[in-house]
Amino acid sequence: MAPTGYAAILLMLYDGAMKFVRFARLGIKKKNAKIRGENISKVMAILTELDCALDREMGEELVENLSDLYHYMMDRLAIANMKNDIGALDEVEKLLRELKEGFDEAAKKESAFQPAIERTQMQGGVCIAV
Repeated sequence: MAPTGYAAILLMLYDGAMKFVRFARLGIKKKNAKIRGENISKVMAILTELDCALDREMGEELVENLSDLYHYMMDRLAIANMKNDIGALDEVEKLLRELKEGFDEAAKKESAFQPAIERTQMQGGVCIAV
């Protein structure tokens, strides 16, 4: 079963970010600062939104680590942009891929439980599984 809702959106954002990293890499290889810069900016925007969307009330340590990773990737993107550093882009793409794979796996496990959740009804404020 394919991920739905927020999980699907998250996975699409990671896919988009990886696509823009590849375009930025192409910009560096073609010595085209416009392609490089525009696509790095798009990845930065996605990472910024992902960071802002983190629920800081849940899993404090996990959220903090994820936020730190997003900021690290943004720093690497800045270096890639300033120094035409393909290695920094490769590192960011690898991290994005690993994050996507992890969230994809988690979404698949969650969707395995979805039918049981859908069969659950709220009655008088008490959740009763059918």
